[in-house]
Order: sequence, then structure tokens, then C-alpha cells
Amino acid sequence: MICLSKNKDGPDILMEHLGGTLDAARSAELERHAQDCADCRKLLAVWNTLDAWEAPPVSADFDARLFARMAREEEAKPWWRRMLWRPALPLAVAGALLAVVLMVHVPSTPVPVKPATVDPEIVQVEQTLADLELLTPLSATPADRN
Repeated sequence: MICLSKNKDGPDILMEHLGGTLDAARSAELERHAQDCADCRKLLAVWNTLDAWEAPPVSADFDARLFARMAREEEAKPWWRRMLWRPALPLAVAGALLAVVLMVHVPSTPVPVKPATVDPEIVQVEQTLADLELLTPLSATPADRN
């Protein structure tokens, strides 16, 4: 017995039956089952009704009317809503927001500076000159020493 509502393969069986790919024996079994099962009979009736329905023909000016309606609806939107869908504005806003977030949340760490390597002899000479200046009397000027 093939019951579309109780069989786990029911949707597949229904699609094969409606598409005409279900083998004749199983298709006949489904039709016999549908005479006794109200659920399966309703499913087949709905699908048969949808198959019988014909869509009305599309008018020749359908595209022109559709595009005119889309343009009218686009113009009816506020300017800021129309701008939100432009790709440049959202990208600029996202970039600015990212920059602000990075400036606020990323701590600025100073770059460590390596101490300059100085020749110890130069330091010693500079220290000696500083000591000599301390020992020199204040009244003595370079002109007096000569």
C-alpha cells in the first residue's frame, strides 16, 4: 500500500506520479489507494486542480508598466532610504566606523627605543671636561687665562 501521508517517501512518490515517471504498477496502486484514503485523494485533487489551471496571458506592455511602477515606488522613498542602497555610502560609513572603533579600542603602545650605544671613552672625556668646568673659578674667563 502506498499512502502519501504515512510513507516517508510520500512526497517523492507524489512527484514521480505527477511527473509521469512512476512505474505503471505503482501508479495504479496509488490511484486505487487514493479511492479509499481521504488524505491522498485530497492531495491528488489539489495537484490535479493546479495542473488544470491556466495562467492568463501576459500583456504586451507588462514590462513597461512594471518598470514604471518600480520607478514610482523608488521616487516615493525618502532620499536617505534611496541612498542606503547605493554601494558607496554604506562602504564609507563602515570604513569611518571601523576607524573610530580602532582609534578608541586599540591602546597606543609606545615603540620601545633602543638606547644608543655610546663609546665609554667619549663619556669619560665629557665627564672630565664637566669636572674641569666646576673646578675653574667663576672670575676666570677665557681671556684671563691667556
